[in-house]
Amino acid sequence: MLWTLIKSFARNAAAPEAAAVDSLQAGIASFNAGDFKMARQHLHAALAADPHDREAAYHLALAEARSGRLEQAQKLLETMRNRHASADVDNALGNVHRLQDNLDAAAASYRRALELDENHLAALANLGLTLRDRGEPAQALVVLERALVLEPAHVDALFNKALALGDMGESTAAESVLEHVLMADPDFAQAHLQHAFMLLKRREFAAGWREYAWRVRIPEVDHWRDYDYPMWQGEALSGKRLLVQAEQGLGDQIMFASCLPDVLANAQYTVLECDPRLAKLFARSFPRAAVYRHRVTGEPAWAHEPAPDFRTRYGDLPRMLRNRDAEFPMHSGYLLADPARVAAWRERLSGLGAGLKVGISWRGGTPGTGQAMRSMPLAALLPVLATADAHFVSLQYGGVTTEISELQARYGVTVHAWEDGKADLDDLAALIASLDLVVTVCTTAAHLAGALGKRALVMVPAVAEWRYLQSGDSIPWYPALRLLRQQQLHDWDGVVSQVKAAIAQHVASGST
Repeated sequence: MLWTLIKSFARNAAAPEAAAVDSLQAGIASFNAGDFKMARQHLHAALAADPHDREAAYHLALAEARSGRLEQAQKLLETMRNRHASADVDNALGNVHRLQDNLDAAAASYRRALELDENHLAALANLGLTLRDRGEPAQALVVLERALVLEPAHVDALFNKALALGDMGESTAAESVLEHVLMADPDFAQAHLQHAFMLLKRREFAAGWREYAWRVRIPEVDHWRDYDYPMWQGEALSGKRLLVQAEQGLGDQIMFASCLPDVLANAQYTVLECDPRLAKLFARSFPRAAVYRHRVTGEPAWAHEPAPDFRTRYGDLPRMLRNRDAEFPMHSGYLLADPARVAAWRERLSGLGAGLKVGISWRGGTPGTGQAMRSMPLAALLPVLATADAHFVSLQYGGVTTEISELQARYGVTVHAWEDGKADLDDLAALIASLDLVVTVCTTAAHLAGALGKRALVMVPAVAEWRYLQSGDSIPWYPALRLLRQQQLHDWDGVVSQVKAAIAQHVASGST
């Protein structure tokens, strides 16, 4: 939705002074052509000719935001807001805060816009989306219905309503709204992608992967590059060279890498791009492939290799290889951790004493990727952490030292946190492989555990991401994972109780 959000910046600005007209018009034309660097140059020239030209400043903020220069965009918009109250400016500032993953500031900006203009459609649609991303779908629906009363066919508000309904578990209603969105705008790539998620959650894989192909038309689904080599459409790979292009995030690349053994067994030669953090792990796990760190810009790291006959992206592989349940292999792990590091971690873990060694992760995602829905405070795991004859090790990324220290001080519960275990993903994989069990929310730790074939309990929100399906305690990607699902939105107590019982059973059986 970020492109849609950005588009709403440009509205109702005041006319510029005549001396800046040419530069302003050239800047707007460059922006519309997607040349944001040139747009910034022209718009700076317009402001140099007339420093009070509000429209030039407004469009410059637009171009700065689209160039990823969010701090500069924020300063411009805040200066405009201080000089002249404008619902459009506050709405635009909210969009910048969203791009900065500051949802609270975004919501505050949208609300300021609505104080100035209670019928500002973009602000209503954006506030609804922001409330949804904060884990407040019911409140989001109230706001979005206000927008739809004003304009029943407002595509952004309808799309955001579908997202909020989906988060509330109203999948039938969400899909119905999404159908209206696609009838109004058949080329709305985000809506097609959401439809793909709905199909995939229901195990309608063949139809889901066809819709999933729309992701490449969405600016936010990044980290892939276009090349002139033909796309692989399932042709025989015998005697052929294949390039597999990196795309999306760590979890996506890890999960879709489960398809790599299929192509590696058939292609004569495979060049594999991946996130630099995965390079060592993938090179060890797929020795038949030439593994290279993905470069977003500049010459690709594999440029010296012979030209491939075909290319594909990670997310395209399932469309060729995983259209039915029977096509998902029962595997015991397709990633291989460094044996020397695994041995070192096991020795270190043995120093904790007898008992089960359990890795834990309790926060997942970012503010824009469902963090509010799939995270919990560490203290929510207290019933699990109090288990006798078990030792708990943090697998959580990000700053957690304070949270762990407070848990120790308040409850006397120890969670071991070794930063060198998270120095890189190869070391994190070795740590996970050395543990007896992993307990995690839906995050990278779940993907790594599943791809390594490590037994793990995954705590899943009531309405989960598509890859965790709509129901059931297992998923076809990772046979080693056991899913424990919320029964109600934001209610982790029942899930934690199941985790506690499962760990107690492991301890009692002495299984490792």
